[in-house]
This record gives sequence, C-alpha cells and structure tokens, in this order.
Amino acid sequence: MRSPAKAVGVIAMVAIGLVVGAASAIIALKHVGMGGEEYSGWSGSRVTGSAEAGPLLRARVALTGLLALNRSQAIYFTRKVDDLGEPLREDCHYRLVGGPLPGKWWSITAYASDDYLPQNKDDALSVDASEVTPDQRGIWEAEVGPSANPAMPWLSTRQAGEFDLTLRIYNPASQAQRDFASIAFPKVERISCGESR
Repeated sequence: MRSPAKAVGVIAMVAIGLVVGAASAIIALKHVGMGGEEYSGWSGSRVTGSAEAGPLLRARVALTGLLALNRSQAIYFTRKVDDLGEPLREDCHYRLVGGPLPGKWWSITAYASDDYLPQNKDDALSVDASEVTPDQRGIWEAEVGPSANPAMPWLSTRQAGEFDLTLRIYNPASQAQRDFASIAFPKVERISCGESR
C-alpha cells in the first residue's frame, strides 16, 4: 500500500502533466494557422467552415473564435508578416495597398497576440470596402499602426503587441473560391517602426 505522501506526489505529477500537455496543445493549435495555402503572405484554407475541415482546423477555429462561414459565404486569410517577411508589430506603421477584391464586400481586421481584438478605444480595429476610396485604376490604400494618419483610413494596432491581420471576403466570386491564386491580395508595406506621428 502506498503512503499518502507518494499518492499526493503521483497526483501532483499527473496534474502537472495534464497542464503542460493542454498548454502545449493550445500553443501548437495557435501556430497551426488556417492551413493549407499561402499567397503573397496571406494564408487560407479552402475547407474553413465546411464539413471537410479536419479536427485540427476545427480546433483552431474554436480556439481563436473565428466565426467560420462556409466558402460560398466568406473566405478567410491571415497574415502575420509584412512584405519584407518581418512579424507585424504594434510599434510599426504599415500601408495596405490593394485593388478590387472578388466579393460583394471585404474587411481586414487586426488581432492581438492573444487572438483577441486589441484592447484600445480607438474605434478603428478594422478597415473595409466602405472606408477606402479606390483611384481610377481601382487601387486603394489604408494605414495600419498605433496612431492615425488623417490622410487615409486607419486600422489601429495600439496595444496589439505582435499581431496578425485577417482578411475576409464575403460572398466571394466562384473563381476566388476555387483558385486563391486568382485573388489580388493587398500588400502590407512597412513604413516605419518605433516612431510616433
């Protein structure tokens, strides 16, 4: 018969193992991404929100709180780096440069390192099709950073740490659903880091 001290030790080891295992699973899921395909720095999966999504992708969607509609309603893409391949950081200013996106509406939202919206009161946590003004070629611009540029639409990253951007294209064209390579994804150009406006 085991002594009470040994039993407590075994229980403590099992509890520690469960906590470490759960924590590593959550960390791994957070870094799995949305799976599959990457184009111009944006990654997405054809099966997000569908019955074909595997258990890892479903767990990732549940963990991050992404409301995943089916592919005919919305397609989702995530970006964690700028055009130079550097992680997106709160203290940097970036310019989004894009053209027409193949859907009835689109939005780009910033998510902080904890997968939640940045905890600030800037009322600028996304930019969408209704806020940008395309030029005669259909090219539009917006700024991403901790402070606003009054000359263009702004997506605030104040209190976001290392963040990512999520592009949602709603009611996407069938070609875009079939072939992500056909989408002209927005560029994410770094303007400056560590400087205030």
